Amino acid sequence: MADETATPVISVQTIHLTLSGDIFLKSRRTQKGLIRRVRANLESAIRSTGADIPLKRIGSHRFEVLVPADRVDSTTETLSHVFGVAFIDTVTEIPFTSFDVLVDSIASAMSARVAGHTFAVRPKRRGTHDWNSQDLARAAGTKLVEAGGRVDLSNPEVTVSVSVLDDRAFMIDRHVPGASGLPLGSQDRVLCLLSGGFDSVVAAWMLMSRGCRVDFVHFTLNCAQSDHALAVGRELWQTWGHGSDPEVHLVEFQPVKDALFEHVDPGMRQVALKVMMARAASWIAEREGIPALVTGDSLGQVSSQTLPHLVAVSQQTSVPILRPLVGLGKESIIDLARHVGTAELSSRAQEVCDLSEGRRVATSAPGSRIAMSTDQIPDEILTDMVATRKSFRLADWVPGQF
Repeated sequence: MADETATPVISVQTIHLTLSGDIFLKSRRTQKGLIRRVRANLESAIRSTGADIPLKRIGSHRFEVLVPADRVDSTTETLSHVFGVAFIDTVTEIPFTSFDVLVDSIASAMSARVAGHTFAVRPKRRGTHDWNSQDLARAAGTKLVEAGGRVDLSNPEVTVSVSVLDDRAFMIDRHVPGASGLPLGSQDRVLCLLSGGFDSVVAAWMLMSRGCRVDFVHFTLNCAQSDHALAVGRELWQTWGHGSDPEVHLVEFQPVKDALFEHVDPGMRQVALKVMMARAASWIAEREGIPALVTGDSLGQVSSQTLPHLVAVSQQTSVPILRPLVGLGKESIIDLARHVGTAELSSRAQEVCDLSEGRRVATSAPGSRIAMSTDQIPDEILTDMVATRKSFRLADWVPGQF
């Protein structure tokens, strides 16, 4: 009679995580710090799935994790968004004691799949062996031709991927590209001016891919959707921000807008608003010890993003402004937003209201004229807005809170 109290056997699958080539361009000392950081971020990502699975370092470029078979797809999806990881491979280990045994094991595993199809054997090898990758490809290919396959190195119907690490060998069952880049948290923090549209969130993602933790500042106006902007920011963080805990600064900017209508020429209001937002963000960054701002500016996209106006905005802030999208067109930015996963949400954003009252807007005003326009806004308005800002963890935000 079967033992009904026996513990059920849980099928597990091995996943290999290959680290980004960016990491290994650094000195050995720097590499160690980057690998520690990506490991911590991977562990954070795994915990976000509700699991607590240990990572094992294998070789110099990989981590290995054993995942319950029914969670392989969801775990792979999560880990593919951790910066610093180039590839995620679902693998099956092939025990071998010699070159001939390895060749026979590959042939046994793949004969049925290649029979009647074209194939190519793509081995990768690390370690010390008395044979090389080409030797393995030729020997395994010969066996698979005998099993009914036909070699096609250019456009094979079946790719036989094998990874050999020292005395261990693996068949690669599934190969998924990772986020690559540098591990999040390996560079300093930046403060992103978040609007909720396509641009700013993609700019934030690009800085995250280079290792920067990103905090956010959003300026609330009667004609803007603050909940929407924060929802876009959280979508970005929940998907790509493993290992980070961003802070949000919410600044009530309606008094600044009202002052622009009262004191500034209609044609200058749009760029003046841009300057005031950048100046407020700069003050917050200084007080928070953040060395740079990030914006979604794209050269020439709107009147406040012409070259003279971008230069003027930069001249009005004490903290440098990074503009990773400056050379990209709108379609390229939207394509990136689709990759990031925020495009659909960002497409629902409403534009910040037009301040020009239908009059012609300045596109190349000299910096002196822009400075003269912003100088019309009493300093205490901006300082009060910054001093009374609401600051909170993005993880704690709920829609409708503010």
